[in-house]
Amino acid sequence: MARRQRAPRGSVARLTLRGLYFLGGSLGCGIVAYGTGLTQLVYVLSFLALLPLIALAVVVIRPLRLDVTRTFSPRVVSAGSTSTVLLDVQNASPFGSAPATWADRIPWPPGTAGPGALPPLAPGRVPAGMRPETRDSAPRRSARLSYTLRPQVRGVYAIGPLEVEFTDPFGLAIGHATVGTSQSMYVVPAVLPLGEGGPLFVSGDGNARLIQRLAVGNEDDLMTREYRRGDALRRVHWRASARAGELMVRQEEQRSFPEARILIDTRSDGYVHDWSDLAFENAESAAFEWAIRMVASLGVHLHRSGYLVHVVETATPQIAPLGDVAEGAGQDLEFLLSLAGVRLADPVALGREGTRDSTGIVGPIFAVVSDPSTVTLNWIVAQRRAFEEGVAFIVGSSSMRAWEHLAEAGWTCVPVRPGDDPAVVWASIGRFGSPTASGSRRPGELR
Repeated sequence: MARRQRAPRGSVARLTLRGLYFLGGSLGCGIVAYGTGLTQLVYVLSFLALLPLIALAVVVIRPLRLDVTRTFSPRVVSAGSTSTVLLDVQNASPFGSAPATWADRIPWPPGTAGPGALPPLAPGRVPAGMRPETRDSAPRRSARLSYTLRPQVRGVYAIGPLEVEFTDPFGLAIGHATVGTSQSMYVVPAVLPLGEGGPLFVSGDGNARLIQRLAVGNEDDLMTREYRRGDALRRVHWRASARAGELMVRQEEQRSFPEARILIDTRSDGYVHDWSDLAFENAESAAFEWAIRMVASLGVHLHRSGYLVHVVETATPQIAPLGDVAEGAGQDLEFLLSLAGVRLADPVALGREGTRDSTGIVGPIFAVVSDPSTVTLNWIVAQRRAFEEGVAFIVGSSSMRAWEHLAEAGWTCVPVRPGDDPAVVWASIGRFGSPTASGSRRPGELR
């Protein structure tokens, strides 16, 4: 993720402490010259007064003109991991730049990254008459700067702009320039591998539910036909094409991918604003942050296991769909990027009580809630059919009402604390395998 940005032409200039000393010395010389009548001191006074003023004029008239390209590596960072910010700074002025110091604005304490040294840069345009050997030995026109960040909380953060301070050759005046604008950095929730310890979903006749995978191991079971104009290249069957001597594509598969739904409560009335448990004030609720982490890990886990995953929110939709299984990991990225910016929203109408959304979707259903309202609970209960497996992750110790409501409706309820590892919670589902068993444990008793 890189963006080229240009510094504004204007800058803020002021005298340094050294420049102020020169002005103070000129004032002292003026007082002495007036009291003693030594006219020779007038020359000293003029020199001490004009030099810092000339330096200030130089800084104002010849400000830095820079281009900056900011790159994040990796382009998308997970909460708690490290990202390197690379800054490629290039001189866009026809004049060389003096040594300077830089600092990049960041939204976390202390507010800036740096400061660091910016070396002198050659003019942005090399004169045509300069000899090649002189050009090769000239100072570089660009410099690469870098620093690392370790954001702890997901979100979309503004990084930048770059702040540069430069002085005149004598250090009497200092200029401050703002280079470029801010750039968005996406910090997505950490995705943890959930492993195979979760629930085993079974169909109504007791047989394990088939997970259709995109693997080359069962290609012999696929029907093929000749390639037709408009067929997607991903459907080309290369082994059959080699045997037939022409392009062959897979027929429409007779078995569909199993589907799963994830319900997440994103209504502001469904969470206690437990600020004391948060490391940063821009997060809204520790329970809500855990819910987002679980949705990220669970969604990616099911999607990569071959499920068509449908994420349903109780408020205005903010989360991007995971898409078709065949579309690959790119759909994971769009899904995670949308999770970076999810916020608690005002309650909206959830439809008539007892009605079911996502008509036609049959498969396991997961709910991630904390302290949902009665309206939200009734809506969640209505989303599950009697023969479908339903697992509810209830975050927080004050959710007894939600626990009893969902367990009575046949859901498997799993207690969660905001500090629990989603992978550990996922592996523990088997210990709460029936509503009767889950009712024997209270919220917060994961271990």
